[in-house]
Amino acid sequence: MVEPDLEAYLAAERLVREAHERAQAAAGGGEPPPPRGAPDLTALLDAARGAVPPELSRQLAEALRDLLLALRAIIDYSIARLEPVPPPDGPEVEDIPIR
Repeated sequence: MVEPDLEAYLAAERLVREAHERAQAAAGGGEPPPPRGAPDLTALLDAARGAVPPELSRQLAEALRDLLLALRAIIDYSIARLEPVPPPDGPEVEDIPIR
């Protein structure tokens, strides 16, 4: 079994610790600390990308693409349902039965 990269582990642990601190501050009514920059997340993603085999990386990228396409379809469907339906052309006609 391959040993995890220590740098990636420490970056992930730091991110979890910061998220926990923000959650505690928000629950206590205090102001959460300002978010740190994206370099920590970028370093974590780069380390993870190097540790994943290329085939798995390709499969994950395809799965993410499919997920984003599905999300786009859901959003498009929701927007289409929210848009007003144009009125039909001409007056509305109703048949009245004669007895």
